[in-house]
Amino acid sequence: MPQNWIRQCSLIVTDEKGEGIELSAFRTTFSISWPDTRWPRTAVFKVWNLKPETVNRIQADEFARVQLMAGYQDNTGLIFTGNICYSLTGRDNPTDTFVMIQAVDAHDAYDYATLNTTLGAGHTQAEQHQTLLTGLAPYGIVKGTTPDFEATRFPRGKTYFGMARDAIDNLAGQCRASWQYINGQLVMVPEETYVQEAVVLNSATGLIGLPQQTIEAGVNVRCLINPTIQVNGLILLDEALVYRTMLPERDIAAVPGRIGTVNHGSVQQTEGALSPPASLATDGAYIVKNITYSGDTRGKAWYMDLVCVAKGAADLMKTSTLNKVG
Repeated sequence: MPQNWIRQCSLIVTDEKGEGIELSAFRTTFSISWPDTRWPRTAVFKVWNLKPETVNRIQADEFARVQLMAGYQDNTGLIFTGNICYSLTGRDNPTDTFVMIQAVDAHDAYDYATLNTTLGAGHTQAEQHQTLLTGLAPYGIVKGTTPDFEATRFPRGKTYFGMARDAIDNLAGQCRASWQYINGQLVMVPEETYVQEAVVLNSATGLIGLPQQTIEAGVNVRCLINPTIQVNGLILLDEALVYRTMLPERDIAAVPGRIGTVNHGSVQQTEGALSPPASLATDGAYIVKNITYSGDTRGKAWYMDLVCVAKGAADLMKTSTLNKVG
């Protein structure tokens, strides 16, 4: 950990009215998964030695939501907010009790939001998007990062009847984008784009160990929790620090000749292997595609584990289409 960095954490559970209590004074561990998929983010929180009254209120479903803010010094931000879906209590030893909370971001919107409406002939992608937001409004979902929609007008009408998530799949497919509910926003990010300027990661800014090249699964990076880093955001590494991986033995045995690397612009690829290593960015620029947060308020763990892909020719989304998460 860089010297003089002070961890910050705020864990709050709230009821449907937004009233609640803060649990940050108690020892807490958390694990949060944020992939670049339509599936909602999930979180597990374990809190020790709460008052029986507080535990009973959590167990009795009085508290419906949980929110975590975390980071270091002046760089703290919203890491997760979601619906409490399950809780349990237990005891680690004769003196220490705990409550475990499992939560899902935008659980109700994903599972229950439906549409039953039509758009007339001549509608646009932007009007499709607004129809989705109208159907999601009762679940607290608002507009987030959004693609530049095409101006084309569709010659036929469109009928919506069914789950909102399926209709979002359709619009995202038209835009060649991924989508997800993130902190109460409908976020859609087109392929070959990223949503933030590069966050430089090195030993002075929170990088832990060496980035690790994998076989066909990106470059793995561990760093201290930094709420600025988002899925589909950009990080900048010293490319010389990336630990290269060996090829599987079956690849070495099967290929007829020498396996080499080739640069395509700023992307270095291994050609000729049956299971090629992940592409590397010769300029050190990577797009984050998966984040796993792990932390212990009384322990050393306070990390983000990132799965990243080389940026290549991807472009930053226009400022007018961005809506910062959290």
